[in-house]
Amino acid sequence: MQTQKYRKETRHMKTEKTSGQLRELFRVAYVENQDQTIKMHDLDRFLNPCITMRMVKKGEDIVRPTDKLQSIILVVKGGAHFTRVSTDGNTNMLAAVNAPFFIGITQLVSNDKEYYSQIIAAKNCLLLYIDCSYFLKGIREDGEAALIVIRDLAKVVERNHTRMDRMVFLKASNNLMAYIESKWNESEICRRDRQLTIRERHGVIAADLSVSVRTLYRSINSLKDEGLLTVQKGGALMVNEAQMEEMKRRLEKLGKM
Repeated sequence: MQTQKYRKETRHMKTEKTSGQLRELFRVAYVENQDQTIKMHDLDRFLNPCITMRMVKKGEDIVRPTDKLQSIILVVKGGAHFTRVSTDGNTNMLAAVNAPFFIGITQLVSNDKEYYSQIIAAKNCLLLYIDCSYFLKGIREDGEAALIVIRDLAKVVERNHTRMDRMVFLKASNNLMAYIESKWNESEICRRDRQLTIRERHGVIAADLSVSVRTLYRSINSLKDEGLLTVQKGGALMVNEAQMEEMKRRLEKLGKM
């Protein structure tokens, strides 16, 4: 379960910080950590009996279905796959998300504290576990801290909305363009460097798009032939700013935006 497993592996300090430290933690670990360059020792000053740290290896569970909310999790480094098993036994990919992001916010504000998705580390992950009462106290007292949490929730809503639109309204190649655009919009790094590299395995991308891998390959080849992306060694997809602008133009023409 979520709590018993991580207690052995957590690091914490013995003195509790003031509630104002939560805003500073969010600034360091979330706002200024979009490129995931933060180091473990950078977070030591924030650790206390209410905030603990844990490393999770690629492939391990972060949250299992039927786990109940124990702490708010801030994924500081790495990434995760959100999956759910359907009634017929098929595993469905709900989202592939890169750090930083929160886990448990919806359960915190809901009467239902149970998780229904399995959240698996897609990469080695650095996690912070924040006591729920401490978290609530911090965001109630600090509007700036609360705004960061709201922005993270807005990303989740936008991601889910975009995914539903892609699945319902767009053919496969346009679906892939919309997926690439959403990755571009989520990443401050690509806007700074003017290029995006998507390193997720093609099977993961196909699951996120709700298409077969074969269909995904056809879509990749179609966009590649049109000069809208390049495929690096190992299968990573690369898109520059000019290519992204052309994709956005096409999606706007389709009435996506």
